[in-house]
Amino acid sequence: MNCEKCQELVSDFLDGTLAIEDQALFTQHLGACLSCADVRDEMQAIVGVARAERGQHASPPNERALWLRIRNTIEAELDADRRAARVSAGAHESFWARLMGKRWELSLPQMVMAVAATVVSVSLVTTLGVQSFRDRQTLATEVSSRQTAGNQPREMVMDSFYRRGFVRKVDIDYLNQRVDQRKANWNPQMRAAFDRSMVVIDQVVSDSLSELEHNPQDEVSEEMLNAALRDKMKLLQEFSEY
Repeated sequence: MNCEKCQELVSDFLDGTLAIEDQALFTQHLGACLSCADVRDEMQAIVGVARAERGQHASPPNERALWLRIRNTIEAELDADRRAARVSAGAHESFWARLMGKRWELSLPQMVMAVAATVVSVSLVTTLGVQSFRDRQTLATEVSSRQTAGNQPREMVMDSFYRRGFVRKVDIDYLNQRVDQRKANWNPQMRAAFDRSMVVIDQVVSDSLSELEHNPQDEVSEEMLNAALRDKMKLLQEFSEY
């Protein structure tokens, strides 16, 4: 039995009309719920006073009506408490909703640092894919033929990559020019973040080229060079906007 059902049966209990099957549950609930027991005691005291003063009135008081008025008063107070609890919960929920729905914006240095860190991480941890047999053979053939002609292997490797469309040299040159033009407007933190990122990427490019000079069919070095050049393009594109 819950509190609401118990309080509905208080009137029948005081009138002595409570059903036998409900009386045991009613008594058990009162023994466990101090709030309902206090309501029962208060109602019992009020009804006792009303009965004692019955002879002083022209007409006997209606105990049922008295209980209904008291019950309505209690229910009104309970409803007010529930509304107050809902308002409090709604305010708490609105606060968290505003907090979670807030659009967090990073300052320009923070955003630049985040971009630089992302690019460096991608450069250091590259995807090790397997190039097609045709591309590997083309690279090996070009390097071998140019070595015979006396050209520098590193330049030959880079020319081969640019020609095959992995990254266009003209795009890198253009973005480098844009970055050089905008560097004068950067603050020291942005300039330091860009320089650190470029050092890391250029080191990966240099290491990959060194490996390919000795072994043009090195799949891992070729993939690392591809990834480093793509990351260099991304970094230049990001910083060319600031």
